[in-house]
Amino acid sequence: MLVSVLGDSISTYEGYIPQNYKVYYDEDRQKINGLTSVYDTWWVKVSQYLNAQLCVNNSFSGSKVSGGFPGASSEKRASALHKIDQYPDVILVYMGTNDFGFGVPLEAFEREYRKMLERLRSNYPSARILCATIARSYLRGNFYWQYHEMYAGTALEEYNQAIREAVNERNDIVLMDLPQEGIRYETLDGTHPTLRGHEELAQMWIGCLEKGGPSWH
Repeated sequence: MLVSVLGDSISTYEGYIPQNYKVYYDEDRQKINGLTSVYDTWWVKVSQYLNAQLCVNNSFSGSKVSGGFPGASSEKRASALHKIDQYPDVILVYMGTNDFGFGVPLEAFEREYRKMLERLRSNYPSARILCATIARSYLRGNFYWQYHEMYAGTALEEYNQAIREAVNERNDIVLMDLPQEGIRYETLDGTHPTLRGHEELAQMWIGCLEKGGPSWH
């Protein structure tokens, strides 16, 4: 089984994303956050749970769903999840954090998220596409730190609800509702997971997958 990833900075790792894509987890940030190898990332942990290997990690630091390239709804991003001779069996989509953080209007986000789903399905008709809502974080050493629930007048929950509705109105894409797992993930800055944070993100994904039954194993 082959897995591809469509993500933003949270899912980048130096040497594992396309050339010229912006990377967050370069060598320095890997060390600062306690990551010693790519096997520490949430998406490798989820791939291992699925007994799968990586096909393509199409993650671009700072990217949104909306706004043209490098937006995930752009044809360039939504069609770049395969290699010449390899196509993904599963696509993990973890996008939306930057749309929320940069205050993309909710109506635009809803429209672009649906466009992304349509393009992914058109380009990868046989893949299982799993789309996650936005998980909340905490600061290392301060578990009671509160994740920002609102930017530019729109609540995080509204973005998550937009993701739920866009996914649930289709019968060919699966929702991974991460916040429903009741877990937050550790960060140093409120956004980017540490080693422990990646473990916690993976735990959320795997919790959602386990609700899907034995077909995922």
